[in-house]
Amino acid sequence: MEVAIPFEARVGSEPFACGRSYAGVGTTGTTYEPLDFRVFIHDVRLVTAGGAEVPLELTQDGRWQHEGTALLDFADKSGQCTQGTQATNLRITGTAPQGDYTGLRFKLGVPETQNHLDVSTAPSPLNDTSLYWSWRSGYLFARIEGQTTGLPEGHFMHLGSTDCAPPPEGQTNGTAGCTFGNRPEVALDSLDLETGKVVLDLGALFAGSNLDENAVVENTAVGCMSQQTDPDCAPLFSRMGLTHRSQEGAPGPQAFIKAE
Repeated sequence: MEVAIPFEARVGSEPFACGRSYAGVGTTGTTYEPLDFRVFIHDVRLVTAGGAEVPLELTQDGRWQHEGTALLDFADKSGQCTQGTQATNLRITGTAPQGDYTGLRFKLGVPETQNHLDVSTAPSPLNDTSLYWSWRSGYLFARIEGQTTGLPEGHFMHLGSTDCAPPPEGQTNGTAGCTFGNRPEVALDSLDLETGKVVLDLGALFAGSNLDENAVVENTAVGCMSQQTDPDCAPLFSRMGLTHRSQEGAPGPQAFIKAE
């Protein structure tokens, strides 16, 4: 059976769009204006009523999906969004055995087998240099950026693997070597494949974060670049269901992505 699943980006109850501004975001209720919003996903599975997982074979379309990895692109270069392309991608497509499916599961990010490709020769969508950390030789799994009242130069949320072994030991040609993989598991066990959609909510992601100030810690970026030493990453990681060194106790349940 052919499957197409729509994805929608929001900021709280409002649809996400470049060129808009959103009030009341984060712990300070700041005004947020988007600069970028792109996310990789992989390991996509459909879930049966009995809880069994069935892989969804993503269609290789030559642009947005390749060998089980898909890029969701919500930014269209309008307003302050200058990275990426004018085109957006708001769905994933694929095939699965005929069946009665009631849910969806996937991982956010690029799998380890693809994470350290040569971006200059990689196939689309893995050939976008603006989604690649050249200084880590790995991909940004999520690039979420916006201007805020307190940080007019921009608040940056870049998710990716960290504490990786330098080349050639662990970070070339798809080999392992990153202590923190940082690939959140998303389980949406109640999704109607005929009428449902997947929602990525920046309001929920930022609900526990102060987007107007940057924690003053040596060698950490404005916002969160996935460093375990950056306390600004802790609330964001928790809402993605990831562990962070600055957290007290286990991370909270994944709250960034939901099914409707």
